[in-house]
Amino acid sequence: MKKKVVIGLLTVAACFSIGSTSFASSASTTSPISTPATTSVSANQEVTPLAGGYREETIHMKSGYGRYLAGYNFQLIFNDGAIEFYEDGFVIAVKYGAAVVNADDGNGNTISYTILVDRQ
Repeated sequence: MKKKVVIGLLTVAACFSIGSTSFASSASTTSPISTPATTSVSANQEVTPLAGGYREETIHMKSGYGRYLAGYNFQLIFNDGAIEFYEDGFVIAVKYGAAVVNADDGNGNTISYTILVDRQ
């Protein structure tokens, strides 16, 4: 994934330098934005950035709702009956409780999902 991004950026840079100097002179650069230890993604999900190839995500769901988890090679680590888990990464919240699912992100990193099913 990182290689594709770098190749894409190099391609864009080459197009600007070959195509027109007006594009090259108007291109702006920005400094990277630092990410806090925990970033709130939405009202029901928190993400902790990768540290040493590992990321934790906490997902809050209501009973009866389902969603796909990102990643590959999913493993159900813990489930107290809170979710129905499918090998393709689809989970359905069944009842109040918690579950933990691990997955690979495709780049050799591990994502650990903590799924909390809220009371109705």
